[in-house]
Amino acid sequence: MMHRKPQRGVTLVEMMVAMVIGLVVVGGAITIYVSTVSSSTATLSSSKLNQELSALINVMTNDIRRAGFWGDAANNLENPQDNPFAALNDTALEVIDDMANDTQIAANGTTGECIVYAYDADTTDSPPAVNDIDIVGFRLNNGVVQMRQQGDIANNPNDHDNCNNANDTWLDVTDGNLINVTALNFDLSSSECLNTIEPNGVDDDADGTIDNDPEPLCYNQVPAAGSGIVTVETRQVRVTVSGALVNDPGTTLTLNEDVRVRNDWVRVR
Repeated sequence: MMHRKPQRGVTLVEMMVAMVIGLVVVGGAITIYVSTVSSSTATLSSSKLNQELSALINVMTNDIRRAGFWGDAANNLENPQDNPFAALNDTALEVIDDMANDTQIAANGTTGECIVYAYDADTTDSPPAVNDIDIVGFRLNNGVVQMRQQGDIANNPNDHDNCNNANDTWLDVTDGNLINVTALNFDLSSSECLNTIEPNGVDDDADGTIDNDPEPLCYNQVPAAGSGIVTVETRQVRVTVSGALVNDPGTTLTLNEDVRVRNDWVRVR
């Protein structure tokens, strides 16, 4: 007859050791899970902000590129300075320091947070004329980027180069409940202006050298008003936008992009 050995349970010490090991394993698993969730949340937040700001900067650069477009330009090749969509102190592209001050910056000076311009959005006019829908721009207003959908020619017939005309129509481009745009800058410092009479055999900058390289640069040698000198400006705009998620202010991002305005600004000084 076989005799079974009596079964023994675990001792208290063994049970405590097992519990400690189990807690360590569970704790490690929880730590990894929390870290993964946190990392995924941060990645999603960053991706969401990047998507919003990328879409915004894409909209702005594509529209700015059209500044000064004139539907009737082909019939006015000899008089590009008559472009009604690039009129000085009216429809020509300008950068403003901010919406409240509404002060223009120098042509190749510091940056501003509002840009205004015009283009021939309705090419059915004959001859082309500036209409309300041709007057556009972008500005930063209390953390929200707005686009000027149209101006108001009736009340502001020759006053489209500013950012706070009460009768202009501005629409929100960004959702203030989703992102807070902390900075919007338009920089014209890479633009160039050329004096078409150069070389003219004159030491215009009085440096002892005739027709040296700086003389054609009309930002440096500004032709006198009424001189009749024709200048050509190529506008290069660097757009910089910074923002943060409203529900996660720690998630921030800054993007920038350079845009070359396709239509050079020709004018008679």
